[in-house]
Amino acid sequence: MAADVQQTPFLKELAANGMWHSDRPIPQQHLATSISQLLLPLAPSLFLPFLHAFWTTISRDWSSIDSLRLDKFLLLVRRYINASFLYLSNHAWDAELVGGYLRLVEEIPLSVGDESGKVADGLKYHVLDCWVEELDNVDTARECPLEVLMGPVRRVEEEGATKVVRVRAKETLADERLEDWAAKGGGEVERKGEREAGSDGDGDSEGDEWGGLGD
Repeated sequence: MAADVQQTPFLKELAANGMWHSDRPIPQQHLATSISQLLLPLAPSLFLPFLHAFWTTISRDWSSIDSLRLDKFLLLVRRYINASFLYLSNHAWDAELVGGYLRLVEEIPLSVGDESGKVADGLKYHVLDCWVEELDNVDTARECPLEVLMGPVRRVEEEGATKVVRVRAKETLADERLEDWAAKGGGEVERKGEREAGSDGDGDSEGDEWGGLGD
């Protein structure tokens, strides 16, 4: 059944065409929330295949989304990141589920290396933009394995193909909200500069600005 979820056009219709034809802000918000919450009742065996179908669809079609429709798809991605963290929280941050989820994130939305060029920088940037904020919204008890969950972000900081994405990953790892987990015993996020004594990072300037949601 897990394979069926990956192959079915069902999710494509909901995530792509459903959002595509939703033109008003309130219905868009409701639809994005409803689609993302389809994750929550799934059995663990279906969680990753369902997400794989979502991220495959979104990453494949991202560059074809016009500027007038972009905001609602940004919202849909944000809602899916939130729902994914909520699912993991509801399953007590099960190590196997968390590991599988992070491997999927590294495979598609935060891919590096040979696969990186298949995912638009704009999508990667937005995932990084949402990562800590949605984790903060979900994990109010500060019980998640923070260092593990920040692994894909750290990998992008070190190996990302483009400077704009590496810089955004670096900023994400420096987010002040992460200190709250350490204060509550949830662990600290190790940063590149802390692992490489005397290193100045990858030479990116803190003052660099992102140039927009490009392909």
